[in-house]
Amino acid sequence: MEHLKIGLLYVSLHNQLRKKVGMDKTISRKDFFCIIGKHFLVPKNLRPVIIKEMENRKLINHLNSDQIEVLEYDLDLETDTNKFYKDVGL
Repeated sequence: MEHLKIGLLYVSLHNQLRKKVGMDKTISRKDFFCIIGKHFLVPKNLRPVIIKEMENRKLINHLNSDQIEVLEYDLDLETDTNKFYKDVGL
């Protein structure tokens, strides 16, 4: 269950970021907020919290006030589906 401590929705958001910008690449804060606003319907006033939570989970690195780096993560939402099922006992 180690992988799911991060949470499936965070892995899903990370997957969206990886598709849009790639691993170890940067995205602007504005584009990051656009993704979480459109795909995850996070209210505007809570979007900075998402940045902090993803940083704590080592999915992103908030470089400065305008740039966010997408970090490498060992699970891929699309190819590691069986690992998620196994982690929850299905």
